[in-house]
Amino acid sequence: MNFIKNRITPICSDYETCSECFVRLMIYTGAINPNEITKLLEVEPTYITLAGDKITNSLGRTREVKNSGWFLSSEGIVNSKDLREHIDWIVSKISPFATNLKKIQEIKDIKLTLKCVWFSKFGHSGPVLWPEQMKALSDLDLECSFDIYFAED
Repeated sequence: MNFIKNRITPICSDYETCSECFVRLMIYTGAINPNEITKLLEVEPTYITLAGDKITNSLGRTREVKNSGWFLSSEGIVNSKDLREHIDWIVSKISPFATNLKKIQEIKDIKLTLKCVWFSKFGHSGPVLWPEQMKALSDLDLECSFDIYFAED
């Protein structure tokens, strides 16, 4: 793929304008237990939540989980400040089971998204996706959402 050399933003694990990033495949399971998603998808989640569970965040705030969920996150696993590498990791985990993912997507009340979280170091030059990531997400019929945060002065 010689055309990759002509792109403005080469993949860079130490992406200069990013302080931190990760990607999370989020499957909200409706009435289905998240463990059923593990069986169907044949991929172990990073974590699951069950409706009614109480969880405490890093600030010590406790809340009740409203929707059961199955989550696969690159956070703490992929050591890169380039979202493309995080997306590629998620895609590499689930694409072998694309047929099973399609079955999950057809189940009533299940909602899916790929959430990209990106923390800006300077407030400009945000994340980039190449056609390869966009095509892979399209092939898996996954929406892609972004949470972008800016450093405080």
